[in-house]
Amino acid sequence: MGTFLKLLVFRASATHDAVGSRLTGNQEEPLAIMKLYFSKTSPYARKVLLVARQLGQMDEIETVPVNPLEATDDFLAANPLSKVPTLVVEDEPALFDSRVIVEFLLDRAGMNDAGRAKTEMLKRQALADGITDAALATVMEKRRPESEQSSYWVERWSAAIDRGLAHLEDGAVNALEHWHFDAMATASALDYLCFRLPEIDWQTKYPETATWYKAACERDDMKATDPRD
Repeated sequence: MGTFLKLLVFRASATHDAVGSRLTGNQEEPLAIMKLYFSKTSPYARKVLLVARQLGQMDEIETVPVNPLEATDDFLAANPLSKVPTLVVEDEPALFDSRVIVEFLLDRAGMNDAGRAKTEMLKRQALADGITDAALATVMEKRRPESEQSSYWVERWSAAIDRGLAHLEDGAVNALEHWHFDAMATASALDYLCFRLPEIDWQTKYPETATWYKAACERDDMKATDPRD
């Protein structure tokens, strides 16, 4: 078992001890040394929140809800692309793109192993993010006036989603035995499909993936980050 897998077992309990704190009245309040701009409905931001929770880093993060379509000046200063999630760290340039932020959080936790196992996890994360990309593009396209929508692109994105789900069903989902960032990305993508594109009946077509997804949704951290609440 690599360092990445070993450290995940106890990292969540050890992280708080390494974080600075301040006293407020009779209570000790951890210092928030990072600021995460996020949207509750963003599956990319959800993935980052799930990773931070698993690593025990939420006490270090101030979460700032933002609507990228109505961006504030401070958010645009952090991310000129006006996308979530964006992570601002004290005395460092802001980080954006969920995969970059995940890598940073893993580095911060001392859990960013290299090697074939990590590469496979990155591939599964890329698959999940690709499904999310196609789903999000579909959602945004369908918000355009019907006369302006492109059936060509909607069909292409629908086909990409289906191929991605088929790849999960063909074996990729079986590799998601542990709750690592690849599993979190996958759960976020699948739940986004159910949330925003319920007309896609993927759970009937891909039962093994659906079974894995239902189990993932029972986790406390998935419930705590549910965009429907």
